[in-house]
Amino acid sequence: MSLSIKVNSDTGVVCISILGSFDFSLFHEFREAYAEFIGKKDRFTIDLSGVEYLDSAALGMLLSMKSALGENSVIELKGANDFIKNILMISRFDKRFEIR
Repeated sequence: MSLSIKVNSDTGVVCISILGSFDFSLFHEFREAYAEFIGKKDRFTIDLSGVEYLDSAALGMLLSMKSALGENSVIELKGANDFIKNILMISRFDKRFEIR
């Protein structure tokens, strides 16, 4: 599993890409990935196209991210495979995140 961060210089969108399993083992690394942008950026993309597995800890980390960034932040979850997208929809994440 790995995580990478890129900031689009044109749009200012912070993209966090995750590869492999998105689970509790990424807790600290995921938090650090967005912590430096709190109060500085309000648009984020979480690229899930490389995620093979997602658990309830990952769902909790996404909710914590949304809470830390504030309700005015926009977080797009993109590239999830059908199985993971189904988990996100069942968990009603479409109410708090943009899912693409």
